[in-house]
Amino acid sequence: MPSRRALDLHAAYVYALGRIGRLGPGGQSERVGPLLCIDAGIGVSKFNIAVAVEPVTDPRRALRDGMDWFAARGLNLRLDLRAKDDSALLAASMLEGFSFWWREPVLLLDPLPPSFSIPPGIEIREVRTEEDRELYCRADLEEYGDQEFQLAMVSAASDMPGVTMHLGLRDGEPVARSMAVVHGALAGIHNVYVPPSCRRQGLGAALTAAAADAGRRMGALAACLEATELGYPLYRKMGFQPAGEYVVMGRDAPSA
Repeated sequence: MPSRRALDLHAAYVYALGRIGRLGPGGQSERVGPLLCIDAGIGVSKFNIAVAVEPVTDPRRALRDGMDWFAARGLNLRLDLRAKDDSALLAASMLEGFSFWWREPVLLLDPLPPSFSIPPGIEIREVRTEEDRELYCRADLEEYGDQEFQLAMVSAASDMPGVTMHLGLRDGEPVARSMAVVHGALAGIHNVYVPPSCRRQGLGAALTAAAADAGRRMGALAACLEATELGYPLYRKMGFQPAGEYVVMGRDAPSA
């Protein structure tokens, strides 16, 4: 049986997925048996996610029902599976032709420290205005060109209770961003991004801290996140401890 802490961390992750996954125009989510299926509304498989939200007694049946839900929408999907607690679903996914995509370590900072250090010369503020939202989307302009679509998602997120977005500015220009989604006593930290030209300057840590502090103000006692390979050393240096792992499996196309 999963520990209480493991269940709480997974519940926070599922909650955040449900919130974030519905931000895109046309995005929707639905319970399909023991799975939560999320159509992000953008037709990109890595954003269409199925995740277990209750114990699975028939993993192949549950998986096929979830696949049918996405296929009916002309979509492929990814599975976010807990490496330990979803092992039966993981085995079933391989039988159904899913491939390993990547791993996401789950990290926990518990308790939150009294304060965080912020690098000099950086202004950090919560996203509140239309100008802030535009700057938030411009933070990744160096690598991506979908700012108009992002703006629609960020505008929707601004109206969600328990969701805050944070912007790092240097000389008025966006150099980092992050998002916090609070569920119970946990602040889930998401969308931490620093453009390549601004990395290794403490900005990722500063915006992670901003999201954690926002969670504290909303009643969270601890912070959690799913780490990328790039971010993992940074979060460990901040004091986050390993608390689990997701295995991400995917398909190139929906079933015929």
